[in-house]
Amino acid sequence: MTASPRAARAAVLTALAVLAAGCAATPGLRAGPAAAAPQICAGPVVIGHRGSPLGAPENTMASFEQALAQGADWLETDVQTTRDGVPVLMHDATVDRTTDGKGAVADLTAEQLAGLRVTIGPGAPEPVPTLEQLLKRLSGTGVTLLMELKWQRAEDVARIARAAAGSGARVFLYSFSADHLRQAHAAAPALPVVLIQGGSFAEDPGDLPLHGIALEATLATASRIAAERRAGHEVYVWTLDDEESWQLMTERDADGLITDTPGRARRWADANCRTDRSAVPHGARVH
Repeated sequence: MTASPRAARAAVLTALAVLAAGCAATPGLRAGPAAAAPQICAGPVVIGHRGSPLGAPENTMASFEQALAQGADWLETDVQTTRDGVPVLMHDATVDRTTDGKGAVADLTAEQLAGLRVTIGPGAPEPVPTLEQLLKRLSGTGVTLLMELKWQRAEDVARIARAAAGSGARVFLYSFSADHLRQAHAAAPALPVVLIQGGSFAEDPGDLPLHGIALEATLATASRIAAERRAGHEVYVWTLDDEESWQLMTERDADGLITDTPGRARRWADANCRTDRSAVPHGARVH
C-alpha cells in the first residue's frame, strides 16, 4: 500500500517550511520584510467527473483538458474494453447514448470505436479516447486519475491495471465490484484501490486493502465519513455540483469532491480556503 497522498503532501509542505525558516535565519543575508507564509488550502481536492462534461463531450480528451484548465486537481474517468481487448474511455456499456454509433463496446473493435464521435455534451463531436491516450497525457504530471473499472472480464481488468501501473501516470483504481478490485490488486499491487458505494448498490469490501472509498452523496453522512477516516480510508463523494454540497462535504472532512463542474468547484474551494486541517490532502492548493 502506498503512503497516503494527504500524508505525503503534508510532509513536503513541512520540509519546505523548515527550509524557508533556515534560509531566513542564515547569517549574511540582507534583512528585508518578513515574507508571509504561504496559505495552504487544506480542503478536499476537486475531481473532474468524466473531465468537464458541461464544457465538452464527456470522457473525451477535450473534456479532460478543459477540467485541467479549469483547475481540477484530479480527473475521473470510466474504462470499458473493446472486442479486441483495447481499453477505451466510456461510461456506458453501449455507445448509443454518447456517440453517433450503436452497439455494445464489448462487441465493437478498437478500429470501429475510433470511427465514432462522442456527441453528448456541448462543443464539437470528439473521438472516443483510448486509455493509453489519457495515461500518456498524464504521465509525469502528478495529476491523479481516479479510474473506474466497469463490469467486464477478469482478463480485461488485469490488462487495464497493468497498463495503468506501467504508464508513469498517478492512477487510483476504483469500482463498484469488490471482485474487480481484487483482480486489479493482484495484477498491479502498487496501485491504490477504492471501492464505490451507492444508495442502491454497495458491496462489502471484505479483506480488500482499500486506500479509499467513493460514496454517493446520500451515504456521505458525517458519521460515515468519520468512520471511514478512522479506518484509514480517504473518502471521495459523488456527484456534487452546487455550493451547498461542497460546503457540507468540506465541513464533514471529505477528501475529494467529484463534480461535473470542476471550474465552479475550484473557484468555490479557493474562495473558501480552509487552513485548519491537521493533514493536507494530495493536490491541496498553496496560495
